[in-house]
Amino acid sequence: MGSAAAQALQIGAAAFAIALTGAMAPGPLLTVAVEQTVRHGKGAAMLLMVGHALLEAALLVGLAFGLKTFLLLPAVTTGLSLVGGAFLLWMGGTMLFDTVRGRITLDLLAGERQPSRLGPVARGAAVSLANPYWIIWWATIGLKLASDSIAIGPIGVGAFFLGHEIADFAWYFAVALAVASGRRFLSDRVYRIVIGACASFLLYLGVRFALTGAVALAATGGLG
Repeated sequence: MGSAAAQALQIGAAAFAIALTGAMAPGPLLTVAVEQTVRHGKGAAMLLMVGHALLEAALLVGLAFGLKTFLLLPAVTTGLSLVGGAFLLWMGGTMLFDTVRGRITLDLLAGERQPSRLGPVARGAAVSLANPYWIIWWATIGLKLASDSIAIGPIGVGAFFLGHEIADFAWYFAVALAVASGRRFLSDRVYRIVIGACASFLLYLGVRFALTGAVALAATGGLG
């Protein structure tokens, strides 16, 4: 038992370190977390992470039952790039359009009562799934750690998942706290610039993912 616990501790530490480096890399989830924190406070970013964690829990179960083979199929990675790119283009385009048209301002934010079409938990899962590199990470690096944890048993799987999610939550809480601390000093102009910058980066990622999928589709002659 002691040996299993020691191995689980090592797995948890490795999962924490590797997940932290991944969480710190700029990507759609980080961009949306900044945007949501500016608009709704740091609690919104934490709810995004709940959705992200639930999706990863489901994926971990799937990997234990052989989902890796399916995820690494060329047709699947190409499809994820195209669909994910389209989703990010829609999200970024909507944000940018609302910002340019003056539909996103601090005054409107103060009186905002209408919930988003996509709740923060669902948004966290959707944005994560829209990133094909997230899927590839889990089907490669994540799978190796997950396999090692499964070999140890439930204690190993628990340590791996907790280590991974603690790293994600710790980093995003730090980011949300930093953004929320400066939120009170935002002018309406700076606020629109921040939201516009987030929208532009999402558009860039959407174009990049969609082009990657389109090139792969053209090279293979289709998804079949």
